[in-house]
Amino acid sequence: MASVKLAPTLLAALCLAAAAKAAPAPAPAAGDPPPPSALDEKTVSAWAAQHLKGDGWVLVNFDAEGIRLATPEGVSLMSDGLVETDIRHELFTPVSVSVGQARSGLAHWAVDCKARRFSVVSMTIFAHNNLEGVVAHKIGDRKSWQDPVASENDTLDAVCEAIRSGKRLEARPPHAAS
Repeated sequence: MASVKLAPTLLAALCLAAAAKAAPAPAPAAGDPPPPSALDEKTVSAWAAQHLKGDGWVLVNFDAEGIRLATPEGVSLMSDGLVETDIRHELFTPVSVSVGQARSGLAHWAVDCKARRFSVVSMTIFAHNNLEGVVAHKIGDRKSWQDPVASENDTLDAVCEAIRSGKRLEARPPHAAS
């Protein structure tokens, strides 16, 4: 399998999947940071630099929910033509999911760049930022495809561009997802 690294910037992204898009967010737990004061590049970048831990994660994008980061380990082209990578999601405020409260997550994606779709191979949801306090872990189906929505489009684009170009992504300012 070929491996391409995404350039290190701040930290890496995750998909909390449909389960995390549930009820209104409860108040932040003690020790979890408050959300950024604004949703612009400068404020969100400062929030990430101040509150998130982990070397080499690449900040891909952000939206009102939180930020998505790509793994410092890069992306790998598998023998079946799919691209695999880890995606980290850090939420600005916690969300209620069926198994408790979530503030961050880590997912392993299989990406079909040609068809512009992905599957969540595995996912771990955490109660706190910085991937702390495991709430749940789930193994998915590598061929249970999803079309990207909202900021997942930027994440999918970054993963596919890294494998297409064979180059690390250059550090760039984060941008708000459309």
